[in-house]
Amino acid sequence: MNRTMQRGFVAAVAALAMFPTAAVATDTAAASQQHAAHRQSVANRHVTPSQLWAPGNSTSRHAVGTGHLLGRVVTRYLPLNVRSGPGTGHRVIGSVRSGSTVRIQCKKNGSNVRGNHRWYKLAVRKGYVSARYVRNLSAVPWC
Repeated sequence: MNRTMQRGFVAAVAALAMFPTAAVATDTAAASQQHAAHRQSVANRHVTPSQLWAPGNSTSRHAVGTGHLLGRVVTRYLPLNVRSGPGTGHRVIGSVRSGSTVRIQCKKNGSNVRGNHRWYKLAVRKGYVSARYVRNLSAVPWC
């Protein structure tokens, strides 16, 4: 064996030696019991596709009490420009900080921003933001 393989083998053996086998053996029995109980509770739930997409379903990402959808601004450091229309040719009317949550009303096609032609119309404040920099948390309807 060459030195690289020997060092890799020694590192693997050392990593395995760090795991106490007695603790792993006792935890697997408890974990398998929990897994069996979870499987049984899931098997007892019958959900149809129409129930999954129902407006009142708790899995939807709507803003509470509004019916608007939520999205998170994912620019790196600079704020995201809010524009008067769906495109970079429209004037900037405001901005949204990176990491903040925005309420989205609908989506439209507009000018290309780094390969993305979608723009989201904001629900609460007037304006549009590029979908390239907003991660929607659920499906957004067309305007």
